[in-house]
Amino acid sequence: MLGATLLGWLMLALVLILAAEAGYRIHLWARKRVKNEDEDDAGSGYVLSAALGLLGLLIAFVFGMAADRYEGRRQLVLQEANAISTAVLRYDLLPEPHRTQLIQTMADYVKVRREFFDFGDDMAQVKAAEARTDELQGQIWAEAGAAVRTPQGEPLVNLVINATNEMFDLATSRHAALDARVPARALHVLILYAIVAAAIMGHGLAPGGRRHLVATSGLFVLVAMAISLIIDLDSPRVGSVRVPQAPMEQVSDQVVKMAAKLNSSSSGQPQADPGDPS
Repeated sequence: MLGATLLGWLMLALVLILAAEAGYRIHLWARKRVKNEDEDDAGSGYVLSAALGLLGLLIAFVFGMAADRYEGRRQLVLQEANAISTAVLRYDLLPEPHRTQLIQTMADYVKVRREFFDFGDDMAQVKAAEARTDELQGQIWAEAGAAVRTPQGEPLVNLVINATNEMFDLATSRHAALDARVPARALHVLILYAIVAAAIMGHGLAPGGRRHLVATSGLFVLVAMAISLIIDLDSPRVGSVRVPQAPMEQVSDQVVKMAAKLNSSSSGQPQADPGDPS
């Protein structure tokens, strides 16, 4: 993914440099056709300043949209990890055998939620993970409902049901956040505006007879870098800027350890002797 990002950045920078060269040559061609030696080219500097200033504002605006969506995804990872941890701790208060069943199911559930983000743009695996998530949510809801209907679990009904609902709601919110993207039209307008601004710069440099190739190329490389970063932030599944999954990894390890501990304690209990008449 880093290679694709780098290639896109270099291609956009090259397009901007070529647009500036096109603007430079168009001005020279028009100057020869008009043959007006008294033409005043001072106004082109004002047009160039306005174009670059508006380009900066447009980049800042679209970058803000992408950054807000990235931060929203990051916060949702933390919130879902906290919700899962809270739900597991409350399931740990339920009577047996519901307690063990729920925590073991949660170990499978948190593994699926942890892997959900790692499938990238492989939509077949993403859909399979979503189907598995729905299946495990159904099991968790049924097991939690059975647990709170017992005399020992009834006092915990609000704590357990609320925690389960919040955990499921945040899973849905994460799905929606991955699909929340900067409008494609905004990105298209930004790229088109950058190309036009580059052409205006080339046109404005032509009266002086110098392209200032190093300075202008450096500027276009920076503009292309900013736009490629926006696109990267707006591509949560395939971009090189990824949302940290450390909170989900930590809660996954926590739940797996709890499930393993319950399994070892249940397997270590003494079994009744079938030949014992009692």
